[in-house]
Amino acid sequence: MTDYANRSARGRAPDDDEATLRSRLESDRERDRRRGALGLVDLADDGGLTPATIAGLAEVVREDDSADVRQFAVEALGLAASAADSSGADAAAEAIRPALADDHEWVRAEAVVAQSRAAPGTEEPLRAALEDDSGWVRRNAVIALSKTGAASQELLIERIKTDPHSGVREYAADYLREYADDVGETVRILAAVLARDPEAFVRAKAATSLGDLGTDRAEEVLERHGLNDRSDDVRRSAKRALATARGVDPEQIDAGLDGDAAPGGGPGSRRERERQGPGPGRRQGPAGSIDGLTQGQRDRR
Repeated sequence: MTDYANRSARGRAPDDDEATLRSRLESDRERDRRRGALGLVDLADDGGLTPATIAGLAEVVREDDSADVRQFAVEALGLAASAADSSGADAAAEAIRPALADDHEWVRAEAVVAQSRAAPGTEEPLRAALEDDSGWVRRNAVIALSKTGAASQELLIERIKTDPHSGVREYAADYLREYADDVGETVRILAAVLARDPEAFVRAKAATSLGDLGTDRAEEVLERHGLNDRSDDVRRSAKRALATARGVDPEQIDAGLDGDAAPGGGPGSRRERERQGPGPGRRQGPAGSIDGLTQGQRDRR
């Protein structure tokens, strides 16, 4: 689930058949149960799971004492719900619901993604997740509501203004351009983000959105704040955004990007680590990354 930037299990699984993987879910060893859940994520993504396997995953979500195993089981259920026939989809969707109230934030964050896949037209659980104590859960709720068409300019602006978690603000700024009913107001908000948000990757997303909106005011803000940002990553994003707004090649934008990046917030920065604390995307992620992604991976998303 790259779009959500959690620790997706896809592509990391043992290559076993479904029955073998399902049997691993009943092992006394956490390592074996994790391997079983990992493998079932890939199988679910490839075309769904049998009712027996969905039932096994549902039991894992309810009973397993490992947050890792529960998280991967929820991911598999979400993929199965979007791929299964009507009876399998219903069973998988039902199994996801308890995970929305799991004790562990990683599991709840994954459950938001799974819920959006299982029932994309059901907004209530996703909106409820916006009030979760975990910023990682709220971030995924913003993404899920936006991807399913249930967000709004008002909701995203409210998140930008009030949410202390930078991941929430980042994705709100990213999706705001798609919900810009009032383009002038949207540009004003994104201009404030680009000028004042303490975290570089939030400012970078604001720059990208301003480039897509492409108004005269957006170009002015990109020139004034984006190209002069203290972060090299933001300046590069602003250069690309300005090129998008003008319909030209980025190389035609004159911006001083040869110097080293100045100190500032951003993925893996000390200030970001102190502000956020441990989160679901940081564990097992690459060095120098946040949400499990490097800045280069973020730029390619």
